[in-house]
Amino acid sequence: MSSSPVPRRTAWLLIAGGFAGLAAGVGFGVTLTTGLVFVGLLGGLAYALGVSGLAERKWIALPAFALGLVAPFLLTFGGHSVLMQRIGHVEHCTITQAEEHPFAKYPSVDYVLACPSGEVELSRDWDDRLAIMEADVLVGSPLRPVFADNARWNLVPVTSVPLAMTLLVPVARALRKVP
Repeated sequence: MSSSPVPRRTAWLLIAGGFAGLAAGVGFGVTLTTGLVFVGLLGGLAYALGVSGLAERKWIALPAFALGLVAPFLLTFGGHSVLMQRIGHVEHCTITQAEEHPFAKYPSVDYVLACPSGEVELSRDWDDRLAIMEADVLVGSPLRPVFADNARWNLVPVTSVPLAMTLLVPVARALRKVP
């Protein structure tokens, strides 16, 4: 049983659609909710299928799928952190309400905070819950607010994944030309 080659047009459409889906998922994930990283994940998988089909070589599927699976999460969470470091500002907020979920599958605490720029709702893992009724929050419209003490990301890993994804496309194209 032999596999038929993927038409170039289909491969290019998957790559372009994958990049578009990835950009949409990351953009929505950074501004609205992290739950929309799923859209970026679908885009990353479409990209990987397109690159694998364009190259027509089995070995390129591993780096293509690795990048396609890692990119949505790295760009959503790392990109959000980097952007908040650049455009966000720290506000000292007071906790007005805390709803604890200690017996849930993933124990957490939901907080409502009164900040100078308005009311903010944030969640924390149970082990990282706040000990005092005050917290510093990074706020920067249109991005989602976060606690200021969260881990900081570096710009290098956030930019290296899209660069690697972009560079893998000409490699796949060159591999298709080689007999």
